[in-house]
Amino acid sequence: MSTAVKPAWMLGPVREPITPEVSKRMDVLRILLMFLIVLNHGAKGVIVRIGDPGPLTTLMVTLFNDHIILVTVPLFFAISGFLFLRKFELSLAAYGEMLRKKFFSLFIPYVLFNIWIVAWFYFVGSIETMGSWNYFVQHGLWAKIFGVGGYATPVNYPLWFLRDLMLVFVLSPVLLLFLKEAPGVGLVTLFVLWTGLDHDPYSYHSYFFMFYLGGFVARSRLTLSGRSWWQRWGGLVFIVLTVVLIAQTSFGITDPVVQRFLFKCYLVIGVAFFWYVSSFSRIRDSALLHRMARFSFFIYLAHEPTVSIFQTRLLSVWMPASDVQQTMFYFITGVTVTFFLWGMGEVFSRLLPRVYAVATGARLPRRKSLPAALAPQGH
Repeated sequence: MSTAVKPAWMLGPVREPITPEVSKRMDVLRILLMFLIVLNHGAKGVIVRIGDPGPLTTLMVTLFNDHIILVTVPLFFAISGFLFLRKFELSLAAYGEMLRKKFFSLFIPYVLFNIWIVAWFYFVGSIETMGSWNYFVQHGLWAKIFGVGGYATPVNYPLWFLRDLMLVFVLSPVLLLFLKEAPGVGLVTLFVLWTGLDHDPYSYHSYFFMFYLGGFVARSRLTLSGRSWWQRWGGLVFIVLTVVLIAQTSFGITDPVVQRFLFKCYLVIGVAFFWYVSSFSRIRDSALLHRMARFSFFIYLAHEPTVSIFQTRLLSVWMPASDVQQTMFYFITGVTVTFFLWGMGEVFSRLLPRVYAVATGARLPRRKSLPAALAPQGH
């Protein structure tokens, strides 16, 4: 019997390993994007706690929080899709194994770092801008620990990303079906659903599209090494669009529908921009960034309460008065919390390696085997 040949447009799994350069670039992007997320959540210290930000501070918050940093979540979904969909082949056994792994690597850390905040509320006290024990009781255990039902944001609210990523993994067979049967149709369909149905740039439509885009790039074997033309043009267009979107009314862009569509295109192009940034040798080959990247997930899990507590302590001894001081406060928060949690991760992983592994979904460290001379002998 002859085996039917699949049409060329069907995207099969990628068997070859990821090249060292691409792996290194993804590695440094993890910590760079994590720093931007910490910076993003530190802006509340300027906007809410200090208030009345000056023009320079307003510009920095607008540039980063309202534009550049918003690319981080779509890019994380794209990277997750690239790594997962590139070789995943659907079978009942493979799907079950995937769910088992995600339970330990995503769900357990998600629950533990929500419970930790609840325990802090009960035994220590409230965390400014995050909540208190009464706040937790008011909204309910189920809603605040698991982030579902009622008031759906988890108590450690940046962890909504993990909750939504887990749902994407659960429904990933639908995306795989598109990749195997009609990849181009899937890409266009998901993009149209996102741009046509949602007002918010962040939605399940956007998460599925970016996750699928990562898998599409992987299976179509797009060249990611070096600085190809699409990276250069993507970086340039992203910079131009950043300026246009910040001053969109000055450019005559006033229609909300057009503004939303442009911004969603901006998020997609931002993926190319950040990938281009990762190509520079000082970033790609930085030993410091690679070491810090090992703890990027821990930084993500613990950064929000750390930001809140750090800013409360800092503002008790220093209240930024001038515009320059407010800008300094904004960036000091991002840098200090990122480096502090990196150090905490180093200490935690060395002193309690198995506890750290469970809490962060990492692989459990292997027990060192005894030397042959000390090993128990059979009788």
